[in-house]
Amino acid sequence: MAQDSPMPPLLLATQQLGVGWWAQNVLPLLVAQKSAAAATLSCKQLSKLCQGGQQALQLDGDGLQETAAVARIPAHFPACRKLTVVPRSSDDLAFHLPDALDALTGMTGLSTLVLALPDAAAAADACAMGMALQGIRRLLAAVQPAQAAAPAPPAAAAAGSSQMSAAPSLALQVTLHKCGAVAREWHAHPRVWQAFGQLLGLGSLQFSAASTGVQMLPSSIAQVSALAGIASSLRTLLVEPGLDQLQADQAVDYSALGSLSSLTRLCLPLAAERQGLSSISSCCQLQRLTLEFKDASDAVALLRQQVTLQSSELAALGELMQLTRLTMDGTPSAPSEDSGWSFLSSLQQLRVLDVTACLPHTAVAVLAHLTCLTSLRCGWEQHRTGQPRAEVRCTAVRELCVLDGAPPLCVFPGLTEIIQCMAWDPAVLSSAAECCPQLNLLQMCNEFGGGLACDAGSLLASAPATARTAAVSSLAALQQFVQLSLAVNDNAEVCALAALQQVKVLYLVVPVSSSCSVQGLAVGLAAMRQLQDITSELPDSINSSLQHDDVQLLLSAVRHVDRVEYMVQQKHVEVEVVQDAVQSAIRVLTEQGLPPACAAQQVLVLAR
Repeated sequence: MAQDSPMPPLLLATQQLGVGWWAQNVLPLLVAQKSAAAATLSCKQLSKLCQGGQQALQLDGDGLQETAAVARIPAHFPACRKLTVVPRSSDDLAFHLPDALDALTGMTGLSTLVLALPDAAAAADACAMGMALQGIRRLLAAVQPAQAAAPAPPAAAAAGSSQMSAAPSLALQVTLHKCGAVAREWHAHPRVWQAFGQLLGLGSLQFSAASTGVQMLPSSIAQVSALAGIASSLRTLLVEPGLDQLQADQAVDYSALGSLSSLTRLCLPLAAERQGLSSISSCCQLQRLTLEFKDASDAVALLRQQVTLQSSELAALGELMQLTRLTMDGTPSAPSEDSGWSFLSSLQQLRVLDVTACLPHTAVAVLAHLTCLTSLRCGWEQHRTGQPRAEVRCTAVRELCVLDGAPPLCVFPGLTEIIQCMAWDPAVLSSAAECCPQLNLLQMCNEFGGGLACDAGSLLASAPATARTAAVSSLAALQQFVQLSLAVNDNAEVCALAALQQVKVLYLVVPVSSSCSVQGLAVGLAAMRQLQDITSELPDSINSSLQHDDVQLLLSAVRHVDRVEYMVQQKHVEVEVVQDAVQSAIRVLTEQGLPPACAAQQVLVLAR
């Protein structure tokens, strides 16, 4: 028999190299060539690297039944911190999942367990869900002592004594999929919530939605009282799906919140008819709070049903003095009186305020006392005739997102970013140039940066063209202004952009209602010689397709720009036209001395 030839010295040397060398020098090249998966099958170093560094794994229905393979996971994937399990049936949930978790007790680095429930598994009864949670309880009981005995990482060792004394905790995320009313009943079953309450040491419990329209029964909220047994360790409770308001035959009871005094983060769906929400004042350690009203069964119901926080509930929120972030989403009705916003004045640690209600201009006096507030998202009521203008200033606010109405920009002199979600009167834009000298980003496209929903200009089309162009040109006074997103009404607004020689990044939307032409767009963009990056969305409902000359004109207008991206619906441009025009533009850039690879990266046309 022929003897095996000796291994070349170079290969012998590479065998001795650590996984760090492979991670830095080999793996990136294989990933770039999409060859990493194949290479790991024949290379021990790469296999060890990929397995040893893997921080997230997923076990599907069939995988839960592979007992021997599951048992090897802790040894093969020691760095895994997040495990997602996807039971595909009631049997998977009740039997195969607990058995698999019993085999994973060696995963001492595990910090997050995601239980994803597709329709079939979500339809399981409360008993099956309870059995699954018992398996999670055993895993938690086995993992925690090992985590506590493990040496703390350098970052944790350098932290304060209060942080080092805190026991390791597990985060449990239950992901729900849309299903029928019967399938959702386990959400409100006492036995299931009692099983949640037996997960001793659980640090975070989250119910998330895999798609829109996922709802929970209103009676689920009252079952939160079963979590009192783990209140000392539970720091995060997130209930993100909305409540089925049609199933609420009585006021939803929130009084169980009073027993969860150690929470630092809380997200709850808000019921239209409720009681006991004032008990939230007992959660005095809360740092982040989100209250959301959702009604997926009827999109119009959100507008019909006025969800108003009562004075006692607002007073309870005012007692949460550790709050750094407050979100009240889907509550279109503001407090009944202007004084209702006075509860904010006691939240001196608040950094982010996000409310969908429209604030009265008198609320500025309250906001001015929040010296830590840097980000504000809200709508604004119309300024009342005869109402005095605010003389105070909110100097700490840096980011302002305007959902509706005209904001009093002059009370926010420190703004660096403004996001606008509705068309403005040109006078509002002019006030931004006058009152916000530090502004460097202005996003004036509907739905946060444009898109298919952007069907109108950023400025009111009914305003005189001279007022609109003057407002755009006024931004030239802002020396730090470098990034602009704008939906233009006509060629005049595009031409006005030429005055903004300090802008480096431009996101330009030509909405359906715009009269802007390809020629006007090309002329305006060609005049912006300082641009480094431009993205432009062309109309989604133009009458005719873009021709070769149109594409060529648009590309030639921005040859001076480092990065160009045009987005056009596929039905409005022929692929051959785009390819020919792009290749022509690349040839021109190459002739100008730009390397071919760089030229190809500089021009991009997307057919959506």
